[in-house]
Amino acid sequence: MPAIVWTNDLNIGVPPIDTDHKLLVSLINQLDDAISGGEGRETVGSVINALLDYTEYHFAREESLMEAAGYPDLESHRRHHEQLTARVGAIRDRFVADKDSLADAEVLEFMRTWLTSHILGEDKKYMPYMVGKLEDLERVDRQFTESLVMSDDGVRFE
Repeated sequence: MPAIVWTNDLNIGVPPIDTDHKLLVSLINQLDDAISGGEGRETVGSVINALLDYTEYHFAREESLMEAAGYPDLESHRRHHEQLTARVGAIRDRFVADKDSLADAEVLEFMRTWLTSHILGEDKKYMPYMVGKLEDLERVDRQFTESLVMSDDGVRFE
């Protein structure tokens, strides 16, 4: 059984955000598969890197949509994002420094719990501010996506 099973209660109702959340769930499930399948530490490291990269992208995208929707608690939500990014970054840094320093089950449980509780708690709060503005948010999301620049160092925004 996967670490996270996607259910309708995880839907926010904003297609780009729901798509991002599904991809994050998939990455966490890939981490679970890599750990439970006894795959090499390099595979676990690759999935952790992908989680960090996509989390940063998703948070920037989500915040641009919250701002466009006029979500009043954007700054508080942004702080939640900063805390998670710092935690996942610390996990990755520990892994890079010593591949055997991480307790796989602990990392997996942290990611699983944090993502589901964040979606069901914090993300559901902005849902009412966005649902009636989906057309406007589509335009903002297109502009956001067009501003992405891929480089060897990852994704940056212009």
